[in-house]
Amino acid sequence: MNLEQFEYIAAIARTGSITIAAEQLHVSQAGISKSLSKLEQELGITIFKRSRLGTVPTDRGKIIIEKVFEILARMEEIREQSLVKSSLTEGEVRFSVGPNFMAVLTKAIIAFKRDHPNVKLEITSKSTEEVIQDLKEDRTDLGLIYLDNHKPEDVKDLQMKTLHVSRMVVCVGRRSSLVMNKSVTPQDLLAQPFVNIDGVFSNWYLGDFMDKYGQVNLLFTSNNIELLKRTIAEGAAVGLFIEYAMMHDPLVLNGDIVMIPLVSHEPSTISLGWARLAKKHFSIAQKEFLNYLIREYNSFK
Repeated sequence: MNLEQFEYIAAIARTGSITIAAEQLHVSQAGISKSLSKLEQELGITIFKRSRLGTVPTDRGKIIIEKVFEILARMEEIREQSLVKSSLTEGEVRFSVGPNFMAVLTKAIIAFKRDHPNVKLEITSKSTEEVIQDLKEDRTDLGLIYLDNHKPEDVKDLQMKTLHVSRMVVCVGRRSSLVMNKSVTPQDLLAQPFVNIDGVFSNWYLGDFMDKYGQVNLLFTSNNIELLKRTIAEGAAVGLFIEYAMMHDPLVLNGDIVMIPLVSHEPSTISLGWARLAKKHFSIAQKEFLNYLIREYNSFK
């Protein structure tokens, strides 16, 4: 047995597929299957059950897989310790975040790259659901996601922690009839033209809102956040947003958009947090990047 075989086992366990594991590791499917079969023969056990529906660990295989993850984690720690001693943090951080939170993290990203120029930083903008799937299939290392409204089975393999709890607010233009309100109720909004982010979470939140109070006058939905904000600033519509995502927006700071707390509706707050694959090694570079993100979030409190 060797480390290469252990890496194959870990990838198959994470993805549930020899095909996907081979793609991620840039090896042939035949090569990874042959290596797995050789190791199973050497150990005298079957590690995975193979079927058309996927590759699932056997009961004895689960024990082996746990040990494999431990060994790979220790090997990464040994490698990283040599870099720490030479004061040269290296590695890769693949980071995924929703488009409406990207702007507030710019300072953290710039500061991290300034202090750690040898770390390769890859940033993608995706929905929470896409980030969770990418984490589970090892296409990203760290993600910022909404922590609310997930099925337990969808996040059972993830380590998650809250970074910030933010209010839901109604965003209106400076000339809106609602602009002088200290708070807004759902009933106040039913007669207002609406725009909404075209995303799984935003669509769920607006759908839940309408299920409780009735239909709103929805002008359009879009994943172009700037288009939505400009429409609101022009006074053509209102929208529901997370306060944290908007509080430092230039259109809010100059008064073109006004945020008003939404009251008498649940959920009135949304939890934002980081997530990672629990069994995957958490490298020094990834931990350090997370520390920069946490400091950035704390500066906004």
